[in-house]
Amino acid sequence: MIIDKLSNAELYYGLHPRIKKGLQFLIDNDLNSLTPGKYEIEEDNIFVLIQEYETIHTEQGRWEAHYKYTDIQFMISGKEYMGYANVDGLKVVEKHKEKDIMFLDGNGDLLMVNQGSFTIFSPEDAHMPTLCVQEPQQVKKAVVKVFCD
Repeated sequence: MIIDKLSNAELYYGLHPRIKKGLQFLIDNDLNSLTPGKYEIEEDNIFVLIQEYETIHTEQGRWEAHYKYTDIQFMISGKEYMGYANVDGLKVVEKHKEKDIMFLDGNGDLLMVNQGSFTIFSPEDAHMPTLCVQEPQQVKKAVVKVFCD
């Protein structure tokens, strides 16, 4: 799991060529002007989901992890907490391999992700996004889905 500001994105270009391409998309595009939806970068290997939603209280959150995609989650506007835990420390309660998602139960740590910051969650990184900091607020986020073979 990685958390940093987009201004430091080049530090992570060496992780995988598709992670570099996903981070460059975030830098090179006016994300504020993009409407919610899916934007393909490299077919199913890299795509971006632009999301707008109201954050939720921690007790409403749900742990998730992915089988094959790495998530780059970038806060375009607003801020939220995101939970983090290694999947080995949690119990799998639902599997949806065809949708590249599993849901888990257990405990982990909370990270503050501010506007202009991003996280990188690999398949071994369970995460609980969309959590409010104090009270629910509207946020806009880009989630880059990267297949790292």
